Amino acid sequence: MRSVILACVSTIVLVGCSCENNTPPPAAEVTPPVDAAQPGIAVGEPNPATPPPADPNAPPVDGEVTLKAAATSVAGANVVIAWTGPGNSGDYIDIVPRGYADTKGEITYDYVRNSNGAATVRAPTEAGEYDIRYVLDMAGPRTVKATSPLTVTAAAATLTGPATAETGQDLEFGWTGPNGPGDYIDLVKAGVTATSGEITYAYTSAGSPAKLEAPSSPGAYQIRYVLEGPNGRKVPTGVPLTVTQARATLKAPGSVAKGAKFKVDWTGPKSSGDYIDLVPKGATATSGEKSYFYVTGAPDLTAPTEAGDYEVRYVLEAPGGRAILARVPIQVR
Repeated sequence: MRSVILACVSTIVLVGCSCENNTPPPAAEVTPPVDAAQPGIAVGEPNPATPPPADPNAPPVDGEVTLKAAATSVAGANVVIAWTGPGNSGDYIDIVPRGYADTKGEITYDYVRNSNGAATVRAPTEAGEYDIRYVLDMAGPRTVKATSPLTVTAAAATLTGPATAETGQDLEFGWTGPNGPGDYIDLVKAGVTATSGEITYAYTSAGSPAKLEAPSSPGAYQIRYVLEGPNGRKVPTGVPLTVTQARATLKAPGSVAKGAKFKVDWTGPKSSGDYIDLVPKGATATSGEKSYFYVTGAPDLTAPTEAGDYEVRYVLEAPGGRAILARVPIQVR
């Protein structure tokens, strides 16, 4: 779980994703805000008296405060709160658990100076009862001037896609869900509960279906919808995926002259980044090859200038690392 901690003079913003990668990332992509007219977005009433932006140099003042916002919100959705009040540069609107009295340790907040009578904060990812508050900052002890109740309901999401795939195969998973800023679809090993360290992922802001690639190792995996929010990520749904080993074949001359160019016939998954290489016999590393070509290019290799025993290999490039799908011996004379 993550929370945003407010200090009097600074704001710390925590941004997720690991993928991740391959870790999303969590999180480094800047996604556009969700349209408040979309389903699942709680919208407050418009403020008829829009205050001017706060003057950071003006002394703080006290005054009457009102808050107007929807009474319910889906977890992780944007909540728009109309407000009237002093609008001091240090005043802010926050969300806290129901009945929480302290003026620090809030789940999320927005300074009123960032808004013109309508602050936007994101609902917590955990369903429950919360309070929206206007907090007055008079350059001393803070005071809660107004409170509005908020009920957060659990986010619903669905995923539809293949139940099986080969290593390196392109995948498409249709999804429904809140589509909040930072939400993503990820691929993890079966049984993983952490919302970091994913093998691959795609942000929901890219649309449905989400486009992923199966990992390079066969096994049991899970595709998940990950909800991003101010008090930590949540996984409202996931579906299993079984990955089997892709097949490849190679046909090359048994021997070639030093420095000669030769052709290789191949079959394989032809995933993005796959290549055919030439390495010393028995090499296991997927780097340091003597010659190579991508499977999307001309199927030609060049023999090294040193005689010896070598191998031609099909190398799969996929999330989770490269994998050698096939190899045949070749002698350089």
